Amino acid sequence: MTRLTAPDLFEPGLFEGTGFYDVFAWYRANDPVSWQHPAGEPEGFWNVTRYHDVVSVHRDSTRMSSAKGMRLGSADRAVDAVANKMLIVADPPDHTRMKRVLNQPFSNEVLSRAEEYVQQVVADVVARAVRNPGPNLIAQLERIPTDVICAIMGLPRTDWEWIGRKTTEAFESPSEVRRITANGEIFKYFGDLVRENHKSGANAFISGLTAQNSGGARLTDQELVFNFSGILAGGNETTRFTLAALTLQLAEHPDQWARIVRGEAEPDVATEEALRWSAPGMHVLRTATEALRIGNVEVEPGQRVVTWIGSANRDAEVFDAPDTFDVGRTGNRHLSFGAGRHMCLGSRLARLEITAYLRVLRDMVRSMTLRGRPRYNGSNFTWGLNELPVVLHA
Repeated sequence: MTRLTAPDLFEPGLFEGTGFYDVFAWYRANDPVSWQHPAGEPEGFWNVTRYHDVVSVHRDSTRMSSAKGMRLGSADRAVDAVANKMLIVADPPDHTRMKRVLNQPFSNEVLSRAEEYVQQVVADVVARAVRNPGPNLIAQLERIPTDVICAIMGLPRTDWEWIGRKTTEAFESPSEVRRITANGEIFKYFGDLVRENHKSGANAFISGLTAQNSGGARLTDQELVFNFSGILAGGNETTRFTLAALTLQLAEHPDQWARIVRGEAEPDVATEEALRWSAPGMHVLRTATEALRIGNVEVEPGQRVVTWIGSANRDAEVFDAPDTFDVGRTGNRHLSFGAGRHMCLGSRLARLEITAYLRVLRDMVRSMTLRGRPRYNGSNFTWGLNELPVVLHA
């Protein structure tokens, strides 16, 4: 009998390309819930790679905790400092209370009023990219989510560039020290802003959240500061990576671009495929609080469980031809925004921006040319392109 050798999900450089999708495919077929203890991690964890198993973990808020961290490589002291004070690392009842308040600025009613502004930001960025093509289109695309989320939060225009740069450092830097330092700078920035707003009331976004009293739910100043950082990351990093991945696929597959131009694939449908394909939030960590079963594996209390969104989004049991980028794919049940209680707070805003981008491209761009080698950031957490040498032609 041939012995199957498991590939290494933590091989250095694996996420600097797209070869990890073949590794995910191996695990889905041969070892869908596997134990691993890579070098550098204090303890081992279970890797979950199939779609339905990933969904079961995300929806189980009774036996799965987020308060002990939601990503590999996090420093324990940093997690402890924000646990149950920051939405992404909170469990009920704190998670329920915070989300009730933080959902308000991202409701359909509020975002419908922002739609015209989003469209204008996207049009300005695309027009500038067409007029002045640079060596890396991402340097221009990143303005879309940064400008939109900063405008929604009412932040001073002079601070937007700094905020975008610090958010990237806080969530993507390979250096733990730089990540912690950048997070500290962001926390201080918002701490000062919240304190000043108590005096002036000048920031409508902060004032609105401070005044929220839906069902008695309120946030402390510390919770506001911590969650503003999460809002920035959710509204910036992941959307930028999806816009970049979408652009690359359209440049590499002009037949798919032609379908959008001809109206055979609607922008809102193509948006869902861009989200499935890009999977910018590559993994999510949970910790078991009780014994439970995932697939054919018994998970013990205290053990960590890592769900791989990038793998679930390519599961052939759920998606037809999952390794094909199809702008007309319908019934697209991707997990790029997660599932269950921790469904991404900014999912509606992200969809609004990506759909607006596709509409503007359709109206302003004739074709796209790839003029170099795309490069990825190499992260197994917030994964995506950081160099995109694509030129947009008017």
